Amino acid sequence: MYNSRMTHKLLALDIDGTVVREHTNTPSKRVIDAIRRANKKINITLISARAWKDQEIILNLLNLKDFYHVLENGTKVINPSGDLEYSKHIPAKEVQQIIDVSADFFDDIGFCIDSRWMKEYENPEEEIVSTLSLISFSRGKADKIPKLLKKLPEKYSVTVGVHWTNPKWAVTLISNKKASKGLGLRYIQKKVKITKEETIAVGDGASDVPTMSYAGVKIAMGNAEPELKRIADYIAPPVSEDGLVEIINKFVVGKYPDTMWLENSLKGSI
Repeated sequence: MYNSRMTHKLLALDIDGTVVREHTNTPSKRVIDAIRRANKKINITLISARAWKDQEIILNLLNLKDFYHVLENGTKVINPSGDLEYSKHIPAKEVQQIIDVSADFFDDIGFCIDSRWMKEYENPEEEIVSTLSLISFSRGKADKIPKLLKKLPEKYSVTVGVHWTNPKWAVTLISNKKASKGLGLRYIQKKVKITKEETIAVGDGASDVPTMSYAGVKIAMGNAEPELKRIADYIAPPVSEDGLVEIINKFVVGKYPDTMWLENSLKGSI
C-alpha cells in the first residue's frame, strides 16, 4: 500500500509503453524534462526487454547512463561505467528444445542475440541467446506455451502478454530461470543498498509484473495490461497522455498534477 511519508530513493521505469510509445525512440519533451527533474532527486533505472543497443539510445537521450540498468528482459545488468555486471543466457541446446516443444503454438519468433533482436538463429555454436520471443496470433495458443515448457528438463522465466503492435496477438518472453526484470531490480537494490520500500516501479506489460514484487509503490500506466493494473497501488494516465509526467510530479518532485484524474486512480480514493 502506498505510504506518502516514505522517502523514495529509486525510480524503476519500463521503457516501451511507459517512457515512450511502443517501439519508438522519442519521449515527449514533457517526459524528458520530467525525468531530468526527477533525476536530481532520485536514482532512476530503466528496466526493459529492449536489447542493449536499443536501450542505449534512450539512456543517451535521457542522460541516465551514470547508474545501473536492466536490459533484455532481466538477462543483463549494466553498471554506471557501461560495463556488463552480469549476464544470463539460454544454452543453444535448450533453445532448440524450447522451439520444438512449443512449435505448434507460435506463429513468429525473435531471438535476442549479441545485444540485438534478430529473426534468425543461424549459428548456435557462436551466437548466445539471452531471450526468446514467441509471437502467437491468438492468446489461447500463447497460454499453452508455459505449460509445455514445464515438460522440459530445465526451468525458465516466462511471461505471456499482449503483443505491442496487435492487441489480438500475444507474445511469450522466455529467459533463463535466474533472469527477470524483477531479479534485475533486486540486484541493483543490493548493489546500491536501497530497499524495496524505498523503490517506485512503473510499467505497462506482463513482463513488468516481476518488477512490482520488488517495489514499495507499484504504478501501472493507463495503457497497462489488466494483469498489471490488478496489482498496482496507483494507475496513471496512459503513455499517450504523458502519464509519467504526473507520476513524477506526484511521487518524486512533490508537485501534484493539476487534474484529479490521476489522484482519483489511487486505490481506495474512489
